[in-house]
Amino acid sequence: MHYAATGLVVIHAVQPALTRQVQWTLSQVLDAEIFLDWTPQAGIDGSLRAEFLWVGREYHGAHIASALAGWHNIYFEVTQDPIKNHSGSRWCHTPDLGITHRTIDELGNIVIGEDEMRAALRRAGNSVGKIQLEMRTLLAEPWDSILEPLRHANANARAVWLQRVV
Repeated sequence: MHYAATGLVVIHAVQPALTRQVQWTLSQVLDAEIFLDWTPQAGIDGSLRAEFLWVGREYHGAHIASALAGWHNIYFEVTQDPIKNHSGSRWCHTPDLGITHRTIDELGNIVIGEDEMRAALRRAGNSVGKIQLEMRTLLAEPWDSILEPLRHANANARAVWLQRVV
């Protein structure tokens, strides 16, 4: 059985030449014509940003993120709200770091699985510095450190109200 999923796509920064391709990509994944309201991204000269609330199937968040990551020179986040029998998700992408996926709870907190934690501790060994680096990576801090200035650069952007469909 397929459940309706909801989420948010935030294109933090993309060059104007790629805006049509981004819209086309979203349209193809969601099987609906998508038009984004592009505004200047103050954090990266010459780039644009857009936000889009989406509704689809439980697999659409992953498909959107994968399709957008194919464009490489794009900064974005895709979230998918938790739904019955499925945790929420957050995908982040930057050109330098690529894409990461984190599971999130209903409050947007990152949920780190037991196996992920064990693997991180194994990779770090006895080095406190390596353990800190592994924990930061599990919390997606490298992506957040790049995306956070782009989030704040648009404090005057149009507000997008999130709604929860039950």
